[in-house]
Amino acid sequence: MASTTPKIPKHIKLATDTCRDAKPQEKQYELNDTQVAGLQLRVNPGNTKTWVLRYRIRVGETWTNRRMTLGQFPDVSVAAARKEAENKKTDIDRGADPMGERRAQALNRADAIEAKKREEASRVCLSESYEKWMNSSKPLNRKDSGKSIRANFENNVLPLLGNKEMKDVRQADILEVTETILKRGANRQAQIAFSEMKQFFSFAVEREILTTNPQANLKKADVGKKSLPRERVLPPHEIRLLHQKMQASSLNRPTQICFMIALSTLCRIGEIGLAKWEEVNWAKKTWTIPAENTKNGQAITINLSKFALDHFNELRLYNGDSEWCVPNSKRDGPVYEKSLTKHAHDRQLPEGQPPTKGRTVQTRSLITSRENWTPHDLRRSGSTIMQQLGVSTETAERCLNHTVHTKVQKAYLHHNPLKEMNRAWRDLGQALEVIVGEDGETFLKALDDDFHKDPDDEIGMLGLVKQFHAKLVATN
Repeated sequence: MASTTPKIPKHIKLATDTCRDAKPQEKQYELNDTQVAGLQLRVNPGNTKTWVLRYRIRVGETWTNRRMTLGQFPDVSVAAARKEAENKKTDIDRGADPMGERRAQALNRADAIEAKKREEASRVCLSESYEKWMNSSKPLNRKDSGKSIRANFENNVLPLLGNKEMKDVRQADILEVTETILKRGANRQAQIAFSEMKQFFSFAVEREILTTNPQANLKKADVGKKSLPRERVLPPHEIRLLHQKMQASSLNRPTQICFMIALSTLCRIGEIGLAKWEEVNWAKKTWTIPAENTKNGQAITINLSKFALDHFNELRLYNGDSEWCVPNSKRDGPVYEKSLTKHAHDRQLPEGQPPTKGRTVQTRSLITSRENWTPHDLRRSGSTIMQQLGVSTETAERCLNHTVHTKVQKAYLHHNPLKEMNRAWRDLGQALEVIVGEDGETFLKALDDDFHKDPDDEIGMLGLVKQFHAKLVATN
């Protein structure tokens, strides 16, 4: 089609008439100028006529075709287009690349516009950007929907940096937050705050609020002391003492029950906090923790001992009207994950430290030793009692819902110790019945005496539990 179209004549009037009379066709086509090589008039189906200069330029070792526009006809006349094309070709012969320069200028303008947008975005306060982050998928997709992040930021980060413009946040500001937390002796909390701030500033970079993360050169290992795994275990006598102290304290009964369930099932405190009544099978005496509520993403079915089942039944008296075993204050969802832990913390404050505003005034009512305990320590204490009862390490690990880690274990250990796990939960429950029961003091003394006997004369913890539990059943 284009080959049969007349070319643009050299004579100005004829050239002008040819350009004016060129009709649009179904497809775009070009009229080649006969006076200036490379100059074309492009006619598109919408009847827009644009002057174009085609040329070749050497880039490195190769030749590249270029095409640049010179304006539209008739705004740019034939004479003006030819003159501009000649000027550009002269520049090209001298080594210039007008189209490349035009592209570079366009890129520079785009970069300047983008930089201005980032500058304007970075002028927002940190608190405003924080709300955008909290409404994004990463915090909202957490099991607690970002509640722990919000509590951490509102308590530790926003009071110091909330009014600061994002562009003005520096490395020193990050360290000020962590050091303020460390001064309270909260080493682990400082490290959590550090990690969550890093996630927040990464979000700001992704959303082009910032160009760089102010924490890029900081490492979590530089914040406070290295966190060591907790090893706190409550021995049997301390478990009995805790049970007595809870009953004598102002701690609400449902929370007391949660602590005893954690101790007797080895569940995480967050797992009982998220539990629903539909997960408890009363006929089979089991509780299935769904995969979405476990740390490793693997569901587990716990065989409920009489001790654990009795506590679930009592909990149902308080919360049976709710979908959740431990509902929140509005009873429309699960209890806030940290609230159970706070109940324990608030009742083990250092001597002389005033109570947290709005919390219990019984700040030392659950102290059982020189070292404070946490709800997670109850899980560790329960598994330790299992081992004292003769439960194998592998079975105790399965009861804790720990995953098999090594390749050798995965390759060779295929036995499913379900019966062993059920016996372990049963024996743990019987031990706890005895420890916190009326004859608990006598049992603990017998256990201590047995420990000091010659190995050949020992009865062992399991043997003593069976003896005392049989008496307990007989009297009831």
